[in-house]
Amino acid sequence: MAEKPRLPGGAVSAAAYPDAPAEFPPHLQAGAMRRRFWGVFNCLCAGAFGALAAASAKLAFGSEVHMLTCVVGIVVMATTNSLMWTFFSRGLSFSMSSAIASVTVTFANILSSAFLGYALYGECQEVLWWGGVFLILCGLTLIHRRLPPTWKAPPRKQQ
Repeated sequence: MAEKPRLPGGAVSAAAYPDAPAEFPPHLQAGAMRRRFWGVFNCLCAGAFGALAAASAKLAFGSEVHMLTCVVGIVVMATTNSLMWTFFSRGLSFSMSSAIASVTVTFANILSSAFLGYALYGECQEVLWWGGVFLILCGLTLIHRRLPPTWKAPPRKQQ
């Protein structure tokens, strides 16, 4: 391995770095689909845990709640909220961009909230609301449809 050009004082000069854009290391390129799966999975779990946290808060702070139900609701809310942040940060580390992770968590949270609201409280959503969920799903398919392009270094000219 060649020694990188150094400036006085031990600093590495700019000539040590090529003008090509950085690429993912080969071990990350090979497992890109696996990383994408785990990113989406963690983001979906984060959205579901966020919805569970909101549902348990609504259960804990309802109008006619016994003290034991309130305490259990607060404990479940704190636990599911911390799980939501754990899965979201793991989803961010696996995702190619924070926008993809944020939209995926938002979609999972909205969908989970709808199903929990129906199962726990008998709430039904309007057609317009479901139309909005469908539009978010369409946007998700657009941003998840392919891997980001890999850049090849242009050939260096001999001088």
